[in-house]
Amino acid sequence: MAVLAAAVLLFGACGGGNSESSTASPTSPAATPAPVTPTPSAVIATPPPLRNIAYRIEEGDVLGVIAERYGVPLETIMADNGIVDETAIAIGQIITINGVDPEVAGVAPTGEATGESPIGIHMVMPLAGACLTTDDGQMPNTEREYRNGIHEGVDFFTGFACIDVPEFLPVLATADGTVVRADHEYKQLTQRQIDELLVQTEELGYTPDGTLDKFRGRQVWIDHGNGIVTRYCHLADIPEEVGVGQQVTQGETIGLVGDSGTPESIEQAGYNKHLHFEIRIDDSFLGAGESPEETRVLYERVFGLR
Repeated sequence: MAVLAAAVLLFGACGGGNSESSTASPTSPAATPAPVTPTPSAVIATPPPLRNIAYRIEEGDVLGVIAERYGVPLETIMADNGIVDETAIAIGQIITINGVDPEVAGVAPTGEATGESPIGIHMVMPLAGACLTTDDGQMPNTEREYRNGIHEGVDFFTGFACIDVPEFLPVLATADGTVVRADHEYKQLTQRQIDELLVQTEELGYTPDGTLDKFRGRQVWIDHGNGIVTRYCHLADIPEEVGVGQQVTQGETIGLVGDSGTPESIEQAGYNKHLHFEIRIDDSFLGAGESPEETRVLYERVFGLR
């Protein structure tokens, strides 16, 4: 306002109007504008990043009310989850709500313990709109007889994940972190190699770490700090920009669903397409040694479903 006042005053002194100063004597001293004190620039705080959350539909839920509650347009939620009819939602269905204010979402910034998640951070589903499988055989700790080993992650298959899981479906980073592995130069196993590996596991009675790594196919690993690493496996492809050392944000596409590394990937290509997802804690995996019920609770807490 001081600048505006000075400008108005200067305009009057120069005769630009029918003001009293325009009729002043030519010998009258010119008025001196008051000094303008610069206003310090305001410090603008950077708002925390918006979050993508998974939401379980409960009895009585209305999609429009959910949208209003989380401050996200109804049309956005429908588009992100492939919902055509807003009334066509089912109890227990998991939807992804993208772009939620962290305070509204009730999710603490990544890397800060929440007291609710067993790993200290909350994550979003690695596939938009997906839910945890209801099949305990697709959860950690279940036996994999074909290779004499134990499953160490969660599988997302069509028919079990609340969404279709086609080949090349985008795979999302479940939380902010740093890429520590991205298999851009992955070479598909041959049928002979797969057969030899299966014979080896039969002879040993277990799956060696190196063999298990090959069976996981093309992978991306993300380090979230504090010993927490997520693995995204059997990928069909990885975006060129996703490389080791890159910082990725929650919900960012880091790969595409495929079937690489699976026993069926050669003779029945596309038959076993799915995402195998792991949460690693130091040298082990989330839920190691726990019952199916206890493991499910751990994962539900990680995804903010409890």
